[in-house]
Order: sequence, then structure tokens, then C-alpha cells
Amino acid sequence: MIRIAIDSGIDQNDYMRENYDYDFLPLSVIIDEQDYLDQLEISLQQVHEKMAEGVMPKTSQVSPKTIIDMLEDARKQGDDVIYLSIYSEFSGTYQVAQTVVENYIGMYPDMNIAVIDSKGGSGGGALLALQTMEMVKQGMAFDTIVEQTKWNAEHINYHFTLNNLMWLVKGGRLPKVAGSAGDALNIKPYLSVNETGIYLKKLVRGQERVYKRMIKEMKKNVGDFTDQLITISHVNDYETAQKLETMVQEALPEATTQIFDVGALLAAHLGIGGAGVFYFNEKPEHYKYINE
Repeated sequence: MIRIAIDSGIDQNDYMRENYDYDFLPLSVIIDEQDYLDQLEISLQQVHEKMAEGVMPKTSQVSPKTIIDMLEDARKQGDDVIYLSIYSEFSGTYQVAQTVVENYIGMYPDMNIAVIDSKGGSGGGALLALQTMEMVKQGMAFDTIVEQTKWNAEHINYHFTLNNLMWLVKGGRLPKVAGSAGDALNIKPYLSVNETGIYLKKLVRGQERVYKRMIKEMKKNVGDFTDQLITISHVNDYETAQKLETMVQEALPEATTQIFDVGALLAAHLGIGGAGVFYFNEKPEHYKYINE
């Protein structure tokens, strides 16, 4: 069998948990100099509560032992492994995993193991994971799944915004003066992901305008692939996620949607109130429709 593993950089929801078998590898969330394993030692709600108090949590990469323990369990069960990692530009986790896996394969060369850089995370990572899990569920070959998943990671678009520019300031992505002025003028950041990580596409005045811009660009970029699954993720702002979901459904009536909570790791860097939409800009050769 093929075992799928994801980490804290990839969002999850109840649909994913209830319909697929996969391993979760936690990264650490650091609050007040104390390390907590994501979801095992601290909940997303607890992280939100600290953020609401103005605390900006720090994060650290997955431990090699966590990966080795998962590989050992898979090997003993006779499973091959595909690990979908948070973007290498966001965390050193992908590099750690690559090193661990290279050493492990050296000891157990008959075991198929692939570490795939998601080229993002959050709702885009969830979209990637759902496709990979569905390919496994439908019995596709290991090499085909790996090849398709790597292609998929390169063809997912990210559009998201934040309610408070000061989280970008705290994270070093925006000068303090610009952050203060932006909040005073109700200016919202329109963000995306590229080969350098998260980048600022544009500053837009007003929340409604930035949502409309996100949806307009999504509608343009999906091309003819209008009946795909589009994921929507949010940081403790379900109302905004629902609003974006309605806008997606109005713009692309043939599309299906799923809503996710942004995991603690990325929420710590985005701030309360962030939300985004994620989709394929081209139809994959082995695209799998998700039956909800």
C-alpha cells in the first residue's frame, strides 16, 4: 500500500479526515519560549487565543525523529510513502525530510519513498493533498502519483488577503510605517506565492475590492477548467470564508468548494482574519473529481 503523510503546513478539514487515511507530522509552535507540537500539545484554538492577545507565535521545522518514526511504522506495515511537505521557502522541513529519506533509503533500498515540496501550503496544500490521496484511493501506481503530484504542485494558484497589515510588519514583509498607514486607510494586501515564497501582489483599498480582485483573477486563470474543486482557507474567520465561497460559486457555478482552517503554523505568520482561494490553473492529466 501507499501511505500519505502531510505536515502542519497543509490545511485539513473534517472531509479530509473522514474520507482518507494519512499520517500527520507536526511542526512546533513556539509561544513564550515554550515549544508545543502542533495539534498534539496545543490546539488551533489556543494558538488563536494567543494571537488575539497580540502574541506572534514562532515556529520550527519538523524533527527528524518524527519522520523516522513514521517511516519505520510504514516499513513494518509494508507500505511505501509519499510525504507532502510545507513549501521549502517557508520552512527547512523539506530539506530535513530529504536528508532523512536519503539516509533511510540507503538502509532500505527496496522501499519506495518520495518527499514532494508542495510549493505552498494552507488551502493550496490541501488541494494538492486531496488529489494525491484520491489517486492512492483509486489504486494508481506509485511513480504515476509522484509524477502527477509534482506537476500539480507547480500548477496551483494562491490568492489571499489579511485583515491586519501589522502581521506582515511583524513578519518583516512590510515596513512599519506602511503597515500603520495601510491600516488607517483601510488598505488590504493582495498576496500570492511564487518561487521566493509569499509576495505582495498589490495593496487594495477596502476589503470588498480585494475579494472581487481575487475572484476576478481566479475566473480568468482557471480557463476552461471550470468544474474543479476550489479550496478556501481562513484564519479564525469563517464568515469571510463563507463569503468567498459564495463569490466563487457565483463566478464559477460548475465548481465545487471546500472550506479549511489555516493550520497553526501558517496562521502564526498570517494573523487573525486572513482568507484565501486556491485552484488549478490547468487541468491535470490524472485529475480526480472529489465526490462529496
